[in-house]
Amino acid sequence: MKRNIIRRAKRIAAFIVSFAVAVGTTINLGASGTTEINALTFSKNPEITTVHIGSDVTSITSDAFKGLFKLRSVTVSEKNPYYSSFSDCLYNKNKTVLLCFPPALSSARIPASVTSIGENALLGVGTDLKNQIINTVNAQAGDGLTEDKVPGEHFVHTQYGIRWKDKNGNLIEPKSEIMRLVASVIEECTDGTMTQSRQLERCFDHFISEVSYEREMKVPVGDWTRDYACRILFSGKGNCYKYAAAFAYIARGLGYDAKVCSGTVAAASGGRTPHAWTEVKMGDKWYIFDTEMQDAKGSGYYKQTYDKYPAGPIEKTASWTVYYQ
Repeated sequence: MKRNIIRRAKRIAAFIVSFAVAVGTTINLGASGTTEINALTFSKNPEITTVHIGSDVTSITSDAFKGLFKLRSVTVSEKNPYYSSFSDCLYNKNKTVLLCFPPALSSARIPASVTSIGENALLGVGTDLKNQIINTVNAQAGDGLTEDKVPGEHFVHTQYGIRWKDKNGNLIEPKSEIMRLVASVIEECTDGTMTQSRQLERCFDHFISEVSYEREMKVPVGDWTRDYACRILFSGKGNCYKYAAAFAYIARGLGYDAKVCSGTVAAASGGRTPHAWTEVKMGDKWYIFDTEMQDAKGSGYYKQTYDKYPAGPIEKTASWTVYYQ
């Protein structure tokens, strides 16, 4: 993929004080002096909405955030060797265990690496959201295959670069344009030690960072998905149809069944507008992966269901299953 595309820089600046201090409803646990967070740490301030954990914290007990029902964000210093944060939630350093989903947080993106939930991590979270989080993590726990264990045809990393593993297990050098373009994406942002779901997440984020929206009013007809995928992967520009087609081929390249879908979504100005997105089958369910909406809105469009889709209601009128030939 050409690299002359303007990247969208997403940087977070963190300010760490050297001691524990309450500022309004925000608590900053500093880079020195605080090593353990337990049930007593916040017991006298139930109004806390935001907690920042410094680099010296080595222990957080499972009941540390008990009673903080207004908590909506937990962030962690990047220098902390034991804990991390993502989308306002608390995780262990490797983001394999969810340790705290703030009760006042209405939604968050769960990293694909998360396969378990810590004790009391969902304390105070509403029933519907709690069930959704549990189902997501359980699905990811069952989707932890590395590429050498993924069945069927898909791309794999080798010492000679990315190769296509065919149905007979033979490793073939990518020959078609679409295979070469997708292989370059997979090679650039993944490696062979990652789980299949982690590779999908990395490709989703990487693809969005590399492409930019280009308005085009024409609704494609006929057998268009492969051509549209090649165009955006080569040029780095395209509309929602090209976004959807390219990510469908990327997902298929990782071993998932994938479709390009078209239909309508709610328009910002009112009414409905034509749109296209990708469907990926994970386990026994199909999920929406809308790269163009994620690029435009920033979050909420990775592994969505039709009833939870943020720009809903979304209505599908056609779909195309993608294959490599």
